[in-house]
Amino acid sequence: MSFEETVLDIMRQAFEIDEISTDVSQKNCSKWDSLHHLTLASELEEHFDIELEPEEIAEMTDFSRVVAMLKSKL
Repeated sequence: MSFEETVLDIMRQAFEIDEISTDVSQKNCSKWDSLHHLTLASELEEHFDIELEPEEIAEMTDFSRVVAMLKSKL
């Protein structure tokens, strides 16, 4: 499984949805609310053994930004 596929899988679980693609964002995913956003951040921190700052979490508004943020931390 590629890095991007892993991130998508974590997002799918955090948002509790079956289908997800690389164009997912807060604007086009009804499940991406504040609670699920924090769940996503927590799951990413646990999976990749990183710590995200509140400002970094706030910047994660779509798939590409999530990937970029993770790559900057790894």
